[in-house]
Amino acid sequence: RAFTAPNASTTASHVSGGVIVGVVRVSAEMSISSDEVNFLVYRYMLESGFTHAAFVFGKESFSTDTSVAKGVELPPGALVSFIQKGLQYLELEANLNEDGTDVDNNFSMLTSSDLLSKPVEDLKHLVKTKRSMSDSERDAARREEERKENEKMTREANDGPGVSSMEIDDDKKHKKHKKDDIQNTPKDEITVLEGHTAEVFICAWSPTAERLASGGGDATARVWTVPAGPSGRVSGNAVSAPLVLKHEAKKGSNQGDKGDSDDAKGTSNGTKEKAEDKTKRNSPERKKDGIDDWANKSKDVTTLDWNFDGSLLATGSYDGIARVWNGEGELLFSLDAHEGPIFSLKWNKKGTALLSGSVDKTAIAWSAQTGEVLERFAFHTGPTLDVDWRDDESFATSSMDHSIFVCKLGSPSPIKQFKGHTDEVNAIKWDPTGTLLASCSDDYTCKVWTVDNDSCLFDFRDHQKEIYTIKWSPTGPGTRNPDLPLLLASASYDATVKLWDVKSGTCVHTLAKHTDPVYSVAFSPDGKHLASGSFDKRLHVWRVKDGKRVKTHKGEGGIFEVCWNAGGDKIAACYSNNTVNVISFKPEDA
Repeated sequence: RAFTAPNASTTASHVSGGVIVGVVRVSAEMSISSDEVNFLVYRYMLESGFTHAAFVFGKESFSTDTSVAKGVELPPGALVSFIQKGLQYLELEANLNEDGTDVDNNFSMLTSSDLLSKPVEDLKHLVKTKRSMSDSERDAARREEERKENEKMTREANDGPGVSSMEIDDDKKHKKHKKDDIQNTPKDEITVLEGHTAEVFICAWSPTAERLASGGGDATARVWTVPAGPSGRVSGNAVSAPLVLKHEAKKGSNQGDKGDSDDAKGTSNGTKEKAEDKTKRNSPERKKDGIDDWANKSKDVTTLDWNFDGSLLATGSYDGIARVWNGEGELLFSLDAHEGPIFSLKWNKKGTALLSGSVDKTAIAWSAQTGEVLERFAFHTGPTLDVDWRDDESFATSSMDHSIFVCKLGSPSPIKQFKGHTDEVNAIKWDPTGTLLASCSDDYTCKVWTVDNDSCLFDFRDHQKEIYTIKWSPTGPGTRNPDLPLLLASASYDATVKLWDVKSGTCVHTLAKHTDPVYSVAFSPDGKHLASGSFDKRLHVWRVKDGKRVKTHKGEGGIFEVCWNAGGDKIAACYSNNTVNVISFKPEDA
């Protein structure tokens, strides 16, 4: 919908596939084009963490390739600011008399809900009605509105938005909420790692050393050596400059050139696949779909993973290239066979193969020794969103096409397909023994599967919004913590984290202290605690046994990822304000 000023002229416009087409003219002197609107929406999606949706919208609207995107520096929150100004204009218009004059300069008659949901004539009638009230009636109405707003804020502070009292842990069902006595971790106890020049999307600790890798929207991954001992400003001052792994643009044309450097040792793929890729990249269909420019888009580092001994780091990028680096930050291989952004990247357990999943609907297994393609798996009909190894030879993939495939190296067809989700499957994870496969989806459900059955073993439906990610606890039979039960954690846009007992199929805890979508969860190595990160800027640490929050930290931006180090005494979180924060977790915190 387009809101225009009185007597404003509006050109022909329509909406096609969710993309605004046309130009809305506010006056002869001022107008906003569809490209500008689309770019505002695209930036809002990125700032809100909707990476997948932003990619699809950017691709369909071409908003990232317009002159607006290349020539305008927008401040954060530009779309929200623009809408707020529009609401202010509507408020002004609704408060004017027929002759254009204002009655008493009192613009407090309307709420934001009124402005968003009612046409101007209805707004004018509402203002007229309220102005006819006596002062006492007006004050009573205002107090009633304030009471309702305060009730809403109190309810969200206690339960989290969209969470009913019936969903909160058992210890809260039969008594009043107690004031949370957990204090925010002091800034002096936080090590802040600065250096990225854009949002930091991903972070991961080396499994064998106090090295932390981070990747962001500045086309770099960085490897930080974090000093032993407590986190804090003193520790931060002792952090040496990180290794900076630059993700350079492709050289020459986008017809299969090698990636970042001429001395990269690996080849992208075989001769036959090179020829196929070259044909696809120049086909009319690809140009028609707007895919041909994917290699020229941002080189955001979207995913990364250490191999089993921390000697190699793999990174996946928005440019469709996977890269493998050694411990000294040297580029070993540029793996260039995908035709779209890479959203998932995993080493197998032995570190002999690397698996990548891409928006191009495929998953590719690469040799860790040569950097060559071992096998390409093209079974999905939509973008591949996640991949996860079951063992050294078999793995699962999930997609926007609502399906999950279980594949095996050397097998020309999937060994299993799981159907049951009704929306895109955002994440999949095998349990520590490779027996159970968990999946989460935009259909608000989390499911658990076994390869012996076609239907899911459990179908968890307690979340109120889309589920972004899931993690298994490192507990249960066959793990280092066999005496603790196996649990599954799910993080959702409904601002809650849920812990599921997969033996009984029940939700044992609903963790509801976040106030914005939760994008990441991570279990401590001993399985006794869970860290969660949200776009409310807060990192919470929960005790798994009783669901009690035991530690919290508020940063300066939304959190994309949280992770524990191998020793279980440090937690890292990466933020939308270009930083990585590291906090200590001490025995007394437990």
